[in-house]
Amino acid sequence: MSATDEIATLLRRAYPAALARLLRVTRDLPAAEDAVQEAIVRALSTWPERGPPESPEAWLVRVAVNVHRDAQRRRRGEQRHEAAIEALAARCPWSESLLAAPDAARWPDDVLRLVFTCCDPVLGVEERAALALSSVAGLSTDEIARAFLVGRDAMERRLGRARERLRERRVRYEVPAPAEAPSRMHAALAAIRLIFNEGYWATGDDAPIRRDLVRLSLHLVRTLDALLPRVPEVQGLLALLLLHEARLQARTDAEGRPLSLEQQDRSRWESATIDEASALLREALEQGRPGPYQIEAAIAAVHCSAPRAEDTDWLQIAILYEALERHRPDPIVRVNRAFAVGRALGAAEGLTLLATALDHPALARYPYAHLVHGVLLADAGRAEPAVAALERARDLAINDAERAQIEQRIEALRPSTR
Repeated sequence: MSATDEIATLLRRAYPAALARLLRVTRDLPAAEDAVQEAIVRALSTWPERGPPESPEAWLVRVAVNVHRDAQRRRRGEQRHEAAIEALAARCPWSESLLAAPDAARWPDDVLRLVFTCCDPVLGVEERAALALSSVAGLSTDEIARAFLVGRDAMERRLGRARERLRERRVRYEVPAPAEAPSRMHAALAAIRLIFNEGYWATGDDAPIRRDLVRLSLHLVRTLDALLPRVPEVQGLLALLLLHEARLQARTDAEGRPLSLEQQDRSRWESATIDEASALLREALEQGRPGPYQIEAAIAAVHCSAPRAEDTDWLQIAILYEALERHRPDPIVRVNRAFAVGRALGAAEGLTLLATALDHPALARYPYAHLVHGVLLADAGRAEPAVAALERARDLAINDAERAQIEQRIEALRPSTR
């Protein structure tokens, strides 16, 4: 990646948080957008020579505040309040509420408030997720389209419809009232999880891991846990993300290539982070209201408790996936359950369970389903169909690192097919 590309990536990643912070100063979304965009133009002209600052976000906010103040001095007295409201409404679905709701300042994290806005119930599930990846995580339309396995034009239309619906319904830019919280909380947690997933295993080819998104998602769920303490599913999601983060530095080798759980050096796992997550999970489960994030965290905790890969309690993991499927009956959970069953009870049992999910349309372009199919076939000694399934997974892989990892499996099996 060239220096220019690296700077462009830094700016793209800093933009959402910088914009959210500047809104507190401007209370005016178009003015905030204009100021941040001018700051980006200045960054592109100065950073290549001087190098990027230690905190690109703070630099953008500082420069954008100065740009906004200069513009205010030039425009003072030239624009009526009503005209500003009209201009804002044309640009942003929640802009009127932003100006009309001074109590919104009580919510301490602007980006988290933006998550809740993106997750308003007027939007469909996929619209909420796509909008969160765009507005909160700062992903491009192309990256979001790859994450959802759809074309760029289709994703552009989906995002456009979502923004238009928020504008038509005059959705407020705020944390929901207590009565509305349950309907928005699940969607907000799902959006944060999706942002984490993109950081933990990115769809782009720049790098398989985006630590900025991992940090952002952890910050969001920690803030939510502090504001709404002892909510079991919030604690469950925080525990889950921490357990994944604890293994993050062991996920790649010295050349940056991804490593599977079996290949990872477990001495590099962060024991203090695992202990923190385990305590959170125990506290959540003690409340007697289990949910999908708590179950997923329990699965991750079983993995983290095994000192060696061969010590993994796959039967317990299979049982937990069965419980998760009762809470979240979707084909992706069934794929993960089939893999665990294959490890616990044998490849034949896993393949039998997997066969009940593989015909689902949602899995046709899901690389992990074909990867699991290939691995279980290989475990069953069926090398030729295993290679075919793995080749399908490789062709659908979301980044170069994943393709290379799957290709290694294929090469290891090819001698058996000759």
